[in-house]
Amino acid sequence: MTAQSSARSATPTVTRQPDGLGKRVGEVAEITVLFDAVPGGAERFHQNAAKIQDDAFQYEKVVGTVHDFRVTFINNDTQVIGAVTYDGDFKPYMADIFANAAPWFDEMFEGVVEGWPGATSPNIVDWLATKIVEADMWYASNPTMTVEDTTKAQKVTQAFNALLDTASS
Repeated sequence: MTAQSSARSATPTVTRQPDGLGKRVGEVAEITVLFDAVPGGAERFHQNAAKIQDDAFQYEKVVGTVHDFRVTFINNDTQVIGAVTYDGDFKPYMADIFANAAPWFDEMFEGVVEGWPGATSPNIVDWLATKIVEADMWYASNPTMTVEDTTKAQKVTQAFNALLDTASS
């Protein structure tokens, strides 16, 4: 077996989430949503973008399982794409984000997304499921590394670099 074929056999398998929508590889999953924007919704979003961006760090820290999240307006601001890469299964993730970050989602999407029911609506996940589009191809560079694993690795690297800096002084 060559090194190349050995590497190929170790390639992780991308599957569908076992309990919901989206793709999954290892510990990492993704969903992409496509919303219709209300007229003037993109302008409203852009007026609040700095606060939404600042609040991302607060809310995502509380959630603690998000690798990345982005919101993009397309088609002359008539549609909105939301895409997230996160740890774990679909249903627990949905429960977690709406329990811990509902005000942030409402800040982003009220008056922006057509039909937005509100992040505290008991039907939010069912409504959102109708907006999810499954990725045709998705790649995760570190599918076995959770957000918690990545944070620990960063701390170890920083501590090691500080030790090396002290030793070389």
